[in-house]
Amino acid sequence: MTPTVFHYQAAEGNLDGRKAFVKEALQLALEKTQDEYGPFVMQEAGNYLNKARLLRELQQGHFDNMFVRASVTDEMLTDFAVVAFPLARGMDGYRVAFIRAEGTELQRFCQLDKAALQQLSIVQGIGWLDSKILLANGFKVQQVNQYENMFNMLRASRADLFFRAVNEIDIERQNAVHDYGMLQVEPCLALYYPLPRFFVTDKNNAQNAQRVYLGLVRAYEDGSFIRLWNRYFEPSINRLQQRRIIRLDNPFIKTLDPQYQRYNINLQPSPLAPINK
Repeated sequence: MTPTVFHYQAAEGNLDGRKAFVKEALQLALEKTQDEYGPFVMQEAGNYLNKARLLRELQQGHFDNMFVRASVTDEMLTDFAVVAFPLARGMDGYRVAFIRAEGTELQRFCQLDKAALQQLSIVQGIGWLDSKILLANGFKVQQVNQYENMFNMLRASRADLFFRAVNEIDIERQNAVHDYGMLQVEPCLALYYPLPRFFVTDKNNAQNAQRVYLGLVRAYEDGSFIRLWNRYFEPSINRLQQRRIIRLDNPFIKTLDPQYQRYNINLQPSPLAPINK
């Protein structure tokens, strides 16, 4: 039987180590469904395309059987076949920031509330839902095309903060601090907004989307997905301890079926520092 070729998103730049978990999760889902759907092979695609362009080309059918992890919106539910399984189990919604700082400057953000943060400049990617959410919540956002340019903006003091998912920032910090110098992880604050990230694919690729969903659910139920998730995400829970959590709205998922939340981790409030509205 000829293997089915599944494409997955390539890195957006030399610093981009965010795709390792996504690749492993897709592979795990496909392994769990080989008996019904047959063998598979995985190939990288979309090299160095930013998320906005990649999703445009995916929607237009330029990629064959490609699965991209994306922050979903109500609009995307009609534009793509969506695999409604939250890969990060809710952790992507917790955001911590890179800053340009040395020594005591690391503490300069610690006493800021939401109103003060709204006066600072935040750099984010063009086409990222994070950019739209921050703008909708009254923040000043500079949207940048290239991933590595966001780090350059901080180094050049052209932006104050670059918010990242709490589960991604450790991977990025190892490279960014080495390559860019003076960039540190801000130690006191975290933003939170609901940010379900699912696999999405071409709208006409519903059968393969169903395969991936079935595989993820099976992996969740037999514990193999949780073991994979723990390897990548468990340290992130510790990073949230003692941070002030500033909660924001996500106005772009009003019609999204909340059933996906049953797979989210239930973070107990006790380890978290006080919430700052």
